[in-house]
Amino acid sequence: MKQPILQNEPTLLKLVAEGDEIAFRKIFNHYKDKLFNYTYRITDNEELSEEIVMDAFLKIWCNREELICINRFDAYLYTIIRNRAFSAIKRRAHEALIITKLSHVSSEYQECTEETVVFNEYQYLLNKAINQLPPQQKLVYSMSREEGLKYEEIADQLNLSKNTVKAHLKKALHTLRLVVSNFLLLSLVSLLFHN
Repeated sequence: MKQPILQNEPTLLKLVAEGDEIAFRKIFNHYKDKLFNYTYRITDNEELSEEIVMDAFLKIWCNREELICINRFDAYLYTIIRNRAFSAIKRRAHEALIITKLSHVSSEYQECTEETVVFNEYQYLLNKAINQLPPQQKLVYSMSREEGLKYEEIADQLNLSKNTVKAHLKKALHTLRLVVSNFLLLSLVSLLFHN
């Protein structure tokens, strides 16, 4: 990953380690687009790539005191991004596998009362979780997932910034993922023990 060197990077990293937000912003601005492109090549997903880059920089900020011990910051940064991208891909594949298994079980036993109850309970819990989201998160989630609108379209319609839309959707998805993952895991365990 050959790229222009950030002037005074060691000095900026030292300042970041001391809590300097302006230095952190300079480093973020220098690397963010390159990291996004790198992450996008791995994930092939714009929203996920943006989320990974933001999470990586959040980790760097939270552990900023460690920056003074790092010799090659660019290599360190790309390693964080690569690991987070692969973890995200694995997590999504795992979630997709659980959903696929449940859908196969649901279709195989569609006539079975127990599976119908499980499926209806899942739908109920998901709808309940969506309805309990804060109003703005619920609206952004609905526009994104149910209407299929992109960040920019939602931002235009709601007169919000694209970053605000991203933040609302990220929080909503995090909440719903927890609800769905817990339910799917419990359901899968229950189904496996009954088969």
